[in-house]
Amino acid sequence: MAGVQRLIGRIARYEARFRADGLLAEGKFVRTVEAWDYGRASGMARWGLAARFCSLDEAERAVLRAGRSAQANYRSWEEFSAAYILGRCLHFDDEEFGEWYEDMLTAHRILTTDPESPWLTLPWK
Repeated sequence: MAGVQRLIGRIARYEARFRADGLLAEGKFVRTVEAWDYGRASGMARWGLAARFCSLDEAERAVLRAGRSAQANYRSWEEFSAAYILGRCLHFDDEEFGEWYEDMLTAHRILTTDPESPWLTLPWK
């Protein structure tokens, strides 16, 4: 029980920081961190292709499957991004809000503001 309480506290502190930094709107929260898993699945497919562990067709199917799963579980690029960042931070950042967090915050800001960004030029679904 103590471990679950610590995790809930970590998540709440991350979400508060996300709101302060504009990753989450006031009163919003991250429903799930599955986005981290979908992103990792896509990366693993690309790495598997590069290492010749799978064919281009297999890698493409894996990436598309991860994308469909993300679309089914999130409502927008921004919602996906916040969930991905929380998942990444829970794995690596240890509440330091260091480069594991800052790098993703910078990417999120660019992707949500640059007129050429695929997040602004491609619909979520």
